[in-house]
Amino acid sequence: MMRALIFSALAVMCLGAHCRPIDGCVRGATRCSSNTAEICDADGSYHELADCDDVSERSGAPFVCAYVDETTEDGHITGHTCVPASEADAAAGGGR
Repeated sequence: MMRALIFSALAVMCLGAHCRPIDGCVRGATRCSSNTAEICDADGSYHELADCDDVSERSGAPFVCAYVDETTEDGHITGHTCVPASEADAAAGGGR
């Protein structure tokens, strides 16, 4: 009885704390996981930043997850995000 009570308490605590595996990533790091851009948060876990399939569906144009490193009027931007497939293809040398 006591073990079941302890196990139940631990399960509730874990669910309340949103237990999930720790990826060991650095806060702010980004990556592509399939066609989803993810960002690392303070607890060392990746979370969905943008689902590129969803972006494609909503925009009516194909988007893919890719690494961006560019300077704009707002500053220098680096990281993984959803970009139009045509831009990703051109960056990879396929748009010649």
